[in-house]
Amino acid sequence: MEAATAIAGELTQRRGQTVDDIIGRLRGAILAGRIVPGQRLIANDLTEQLGVGRGSVREAFQRLAADGLVDIIPNRGAVVRRLSRDRVRDLFQIRVNLEGLASRLAAEQIDQSDHRQRFLAVWNEVKPDGSERSWPLFMQQNRLYHHTIVSIGENKQLTDLIDNLQLPIVMFQVGQAMRPENSERSHRDHVMIADAILSGDADAAEKAMRNHLQQTAEWILQLPNSAFGLDL
Repeated sequence: MEAATAIAGELTQRRGQTVDDIIGRLRGAILAGRIVPGQRLIANDLTEQLGVGRGSVREAFQRLAADGLVDIIPNRGAVVRRLSRDRVRDLFQIRVNLEGLASRLAAEQIDQSDHRQRFLAVWNEVKPDGSERSWPLFMQQNRLYHHTIVSIGENKQLTDLIDNLQLPIVMFQVGQAMRPENSERSHRDHVMIADAILSGDADAAEKAMRNHLQQTAEWILQLPNSAFGLDL
């Protein structure tokens, strides 16, 4: 009896690890833009590609739905969530405040540990140099820049809150509407934020980040309904 219980526990653990692995792969693909908002996730395809059971895939879909990354739609299955205009507005209201605080903390912490070295390494990689950048590259560098600012503030709870906002989904959803002037403005904002953080000016860093995100929200929210999956 004890042996049977142990075996059952081991199988349950393995199943849990399998589901976690599926979730990790799908989450990574969604946040990297390899799976886009509105795209259907085909369970049969995933079971073959990943070599896992259909039950594990279904469980992974349910947990991703609970996290707000996918929607479970009757007769269609799992679909990567396409965020509404109201949802995007709500998320950016939160993001302005959270990342404003993150930038303040980054400026306050910039000379602690190896923070300045880490930030400069990323900044030298992503800072504008006058060249045009593809949308996928812009998104990759933008995520790296913002993530680095949040991480050097060393507030784990704040990091978790920001990670749960599904912000990369928003940006990939509206990516087709991105124009050169949008990326140019974003680059200028990033320079102001970086200068404030590197100088240790917490007030200026918070203000610059808040202004940057408020302007980004204004641009996104004035986009046509088609950017939010509406034909009206």
